Order: sequence, then structure tokens, then C-alpha cells
Amino acid sequence: GRSSARQRKKSQNPAGIADAFAQQERVARARRAAERANEKPEPINWTSLILLTFLLIGGGGTLAMKAFSGFSRFFEATYEVIDYRDTNLVKDILFSGEPWVVFCGRKMRDGRLNNTFQGRSSLSGVQFMDKLAVQAKGRFRVGLLDCNSPLPSGKNIYERFKLKVSGSQVAFWVANGGNPRLLNSNDFRSTVDYHVAQVATRIASYTKLQTEHLTSTKQLTKKCANNKKGCVIIVHKAQKLPTNAQNELDKIMKKHRTLRYFHLDISKRQISLTIPPAMMGYPQLLLIRKTSQGEGIDRYWEYKYSIFDDEFESKEVVRFLDTNLKRPEEGNWNALEPLPRISKIITTSSPNQGKGRKKTSTKTRKSSTASKKQQQQQQQQQQKQQQNKKEEQPQESDEEMYKRKRRQMDEDILENAPQATDDLDDSEYGEDEDEDEDESDIIDLDDGEDVVDIAPDDE
Repeated sequence: GRSSARQRKKSQNPAGIADAFAQQERVARARRAAERANEKPEPINWTSLILLTFLLIGGGGTLAMKAFSGFSRFFEATYEVIDYRDTNLVKDILFSGEPWVVFCGRKMRDGRLNNTFQGRSSLSGVQFMDKLAVQAKGRFRVGLLDCNSPLPSGKNIYERFKLKVSGSQVAFWVANGGNPRLLNSNDFRSTVDYHVAQVATRIASYTKLQTEHLTSTKQLTKKCANNKKGCVIIVHKAQKLPTNAQNELDKIMKKHRTLRYFHLDISKRQISLTIPPAMMGYPQLLLIRKTSQGEGIDRYWEYKYSIFDDEFESKEVVRFLDTNLKRPEEGNWNALEPLPRISKIITTSSPNQGKGRKKTSTKTRKSSTASKKQQQQQQQQQQKQQQNKKEEQPQESDEEMYKRKRRQMDEDILENAPQATDDLDDSEYGEDEDEDEDESDIIDLDDGEDVVDIAPDDE
């Protein structure tokens, strides 16, 4: 009775109930911990783990690439808006020789320059110019200019360079000291990356610096000496420059883009100008410039030249060109009167040198082939005539052929028969010349047994 009373007291006490539940929970935890300790660990699924790793890396890399491409757009080249009032920049674009592609924009009412060239919508115009600037890859620059605004001379670009504009889409390229050249407006209609890349490649080929081979006096006078900006002749003994020298020349040409550049191979052609011998086999550089002297009626053109015969390095050559072109009073100029002549060197081969074939001109080759054809035609005609004659002759019968051969035999016998006036030679018919022989010609040989008479042979 006392135990039941105690249980009724505990059940009526809430603190005792909580302690009982807590004790039961601790017992359950201990039991589960013991069960986990006795269990074996499950094997790791390496395949699923590797796939999960690749998915995480791939997704993260894609997101990183997208983020980088979006961030790099801030550093990509884009077109430049050119203010026509910045005369120094406009002058550099038109006359410095740097390659530029200029789109002619339209001036708005508020005085700002529209961000598209004429006749284009805002979105497509911006896209094309942006993509062209990116595809240029440093080969040229892209700009937007109000071409209708007047230059310091009072004329706009169309009037200054006599550009015949047709249509509202106008763009031109300028490079290497030449006049601006209009671009085809059909090239601006598509903003596809592939098409824009083709347009950029074509423009880069237009603006590329090039050199020519100097082969005649006319070429020297017309293209080199009469160039207002100046002309450079690289004198060397080979068809092409060595790789190192060509790399140095490329650097020189980029520094002075307005000059014209020519090669002169002195192993094949000679110039009527005294040039000192090259140092250590380096290429020599001949600078020619045309300058005006006097004023008014007394104005005339004077040609001068200067020679660089030091080590062929880009820094030294650029310094030489800067001194002579920008500060001509400090340069070493010589008068060029009269203009030099270019002539071909004719080499005469010795008779011992017969290994190589002789080079003949095209005229002699043509004449020889024509004569050969005539001879072949004549031979063919003769053969045809002989065949025709044989066909025209009638065929003889066997009896006629026998009679003809018999007649020929009789004629041969009569011709070979001796005539009455001829002296007969008996030796020809086998008769002895002398029947009577002298006894002195007979030799008796007596050896005691037989006697043999030996007479000389008949002739």
C-alpha cells in the first residue's frame, strides 16, 4: 500500500515525470550510439563524386567566362567621336599617314554629333562601327566625324579632296600620306561578325605599307623623285633583303609612313650616282626629296639626296630621316643634277661556261617556233606531192616489167663491151705475157738425187 502511494505521488509531481523522460532519452541515445559503433561503413561512390565535381567546375567556369567576357567589353577598342574643331587631330588623321577609317556623321540640332553615320539607324550604326573597331585589331583606327563642317581652309572634306558622294552612307579610309578614298556603302549593310571581319581584312590590305622594285629611269623619275613627301631607295645586292634587315625596314616604314620605299638590286641594275661602298655588307639607304626654290616667276624645283651608309638599325635610320626631313638645315644634303639613270647590267658569259642554257628573248623564241612550223608544213606538202605522183603513174604488167629488165641488161652489156679503138690487155683474159722464157731465169737445184726445174710464176 505504501509503494502504490509513492507512485501516485510521483505521477502527480511534474518534475519527476520530466526526469523520467530525460532518462529514457539518454538510454535511447546510448543504445543508438552502440548500434552505430557496431555497424560497417558504406562504400564511397566515386563515380557520382567525380561527375559532381566536373559539373561544379564546368558550371563555375562557364559563369567565370561569361563574367570575364562581359568585363572585357569595357577594354575593347571602339570608334572615336572626332571633333572637327580639334584641328590638330583632324590634320593628323588626314596627313600623318596613320591608317584611319572615318564615318561621316550628321550634326544634330543641339550641336552634338549623331552617333551614327548618315542614313543608318542608331542601333545598327553603333554595332557596325564597334565591331569594325574590334576586328581592326590595331591595324587601323575607326572614327566618326562631321564631314560637312568646314576645315581651316574654309572647305569641307568633300570639297578639299574632291570626293564624289552618292547616297547618304559615306565612309572613307586614308593612310600612308595618300588622299582619302571612299568605301563601298554596300559593305555597311550587314553587322554579322563574319562580314565585318571580311571588311576589316579588306581595309587592312588597302592600308598596308608596301615597297616596289626599282627597275627603270622612268619609274625613278615619276614615282620616286617627283613625290612631294620624299622617297627612300634601299640599295643592296640581292633580290630580297635578309630577314633581320626586313624587320628593321618594317619598323622604319611605320615611323615614316608618308615616304615611298623602293628596292634597288645593284647586282642586276646600276644607278648613275656615286655611292660609297657598303659597310660590312649592310644595305644602304638613299633619301631623295623634291623642294621648291624661289618665289613667283623665279620659282623652280630642286632635287637633293642624302646617303645613310651606317649600320642598318631602325633607331639609327629613323634618327637620320628625322634630322633630314624635319630639320633639313642640319642634314647632309647634296644636289641631284641631273637626275640619275637606272640601267640593266649585261653580263657576258665565258665560252667555258656552257653548262647552263642560254636565255633567249621571247621574240627569238617566237621566230624560231614559226620557222619550225613552216618547215614542217613544207615537208608535209612535199610528201603529199610524191604520194600523188605515185598514185598517178599506171601499174605495168609482168610482161612489160620482164621486157624492161631485159632491155636494161642488154644496155649494160653493150656499155661494158670493149670497143675497136681500145687496147686489149691479155692479162685480163688469163693468157701468158711471154711464152718464151730465158734460160737464165731457170734455176737448177741439184742435191744429188733429183733435179727440179723451177721457173718464175706467171704474172
